[in-house]
Amino acid sequence: MEISILENLQTLNEDVMRELLGDDIDEIKSFRQQFLVQAKGSLQKIAGHYRQDNLKEIKEEAHYLKTSAKAIGAERCAYYLQALEDAALDLEKQKCRAYIESLSIEIKNVFRACNN
Repeated sequence: MEISILENLQTLNEDVMRELLGDDIDEIKSFRQQFLVQAKGSLQKIAGHYRQDNLKEIKEEAHYLKTSAKAIGAERCAYYLQALEDAALDLEKQKCRAYIESLSIEIKNVFRACNN
């Protein structure tokens, strides 16, 4: 994990949603809430796949959630999801665990940022 890359990424880049939706605060909040619901479900699926040693499914679920994370500007989540995809593809289970833990923390940070 390259720390310098992470330092340049935001938990929630406000500009991303504004570029897509303008200043429609209600619509932005709606998209963010949808992401948080999706993230919770995906994280549970990823954890289940990890326990079952199903790294291919981890990669698929991480890719699916990464698209949504990028769409709402959750840059650090997207970073961890890409790293998780790569680790799963390389069959690196221990790295997967570390990225799942980091992702879980970052999703909580996105939740806090969305509710400020």
